[in-house]
Amino acid sequence: MKKTSLSMIVLSAVLLAACGSNEDTTNNEGNAGNNTTPDEQNNEAEAAGDQEPVVVKTTLFPLQYFAEEIGGDHVEVENIVPVGVDAHTFDPSSSQMIEIAEADLFIYNGAGFEGFTESVQEAVSGQDVDMVTASEGIELISYSHGIEDDHGDDNNHDDDHGHDDNDNHNDANDHDNNNHNDEEDHDHDDNNSNNDEHGHAEEDAHVWLDPMRAAEQAENIKNALSEVNPDEADTFEENYEEVLTQLEELDEQFTELSENMSNDTIVVSHAGYGYWEEEYGVHQLGIAGLSPSNEPSIQQLEETMAFMDENDINYVMFEQNIPENITETVREEVGAEALELHNLEVLVEEDVENEETYFSLMEQNLESLNTALR
Repeated sequence: MKKTSLSMIVLSAVLLAACGSNEDTTNNEGNAGNNTTPDEQNNEAEAAGDQEPVVVKTTLFPLQYFAEEIGGDHVEVENIVPVGVDAHTFDPSSSQMIEIAEADLFIYNGAGFEGFTESVQEAVSGQDVDMVTASEGIELISYSHGIEDDHGDDNNHDDDHGHDDNDNHNDANDHDNNNHNDEEDHDHDDNNSNNDEHGHAEEDAHVWLDPMRAAEQAENIKNALSEVNPDEADTFEENYEEVLTQLEELDEQFTELSENMSNDTIVVSHAGYGYWEEEYGVHQLGIAGLSPSNEPSIQQLEETMAFMDENDINYVMFEQNIPENITETVREEVGAEALELHNLEVLVEEDVENEETYFSLMEQNLESLNTALR
């Protein structure tokens, strides 16, 4: 879908000039074996041009997956974060900046997740690439580490995390009106500071882990694709509806989990799962905090292990692209078992080999949660 560059225009002009003297001969020879008229040939060329895919660059695996599923054969999608790399700390190379500038769409999560977006905006300024914030218009929650936020008073959960009241995710646009948890159930924002080490409130950017917020991201991607290629808007809408149906089914599975869990807390290497708490009552203790690059203090580790002992938590969850040393230390100290949890930020080699999808990885997450929480 990218417009023809000046160099291509110049090259085409040179080739046409070189062939001009033989134009009549070439046309006659071509027509001898081809019954199509020049107008028909032009129409075929235009049709071929319309099939040129929308070139999309993304920053996270879910964004790549949704763009591929919604765009189908009409897109060419590449995630700029390499397999297995920590997306929190990734910075694009100069060559990747050029590739982004040459793309039709650059789709990033936003909400402060990618620290390099301002650099990209400056680098592609004046270029014909649309910057798409996938989290635009989505209600964000405040970041919660877990132990000092939700468990700071007496290290127990007295609130009810049921999904019986007004649980209804009919579509992505209903998300703001749905009330999975009443105000009494999830009043953590009133009772804790949700502040970072500098005392400033942080917003949780991991919106793709909530199926219905992910649906809103998918809708934003669908709208961006339709704007670039309006001729295929109906196709994009149809494909989006299929993705939405799967996300609604996934939301129902999480709701079923929340209604049948006997324990409501997971211990995981980094605190990227706040939306599961907000929507399904699954609390998290993030050993490394919101970013896996943070190194927890000795006091944090001791508090985490003490909480596990006091609340009979027997599992520690490891993530696919985060160093295991600190998490393994906690697991060993409390004698817990290991489970895998996929944050979906980026794939690892094993995921690529197994041709994992957003939904297959989320199904695996549900299996791990069912083991840890029941």
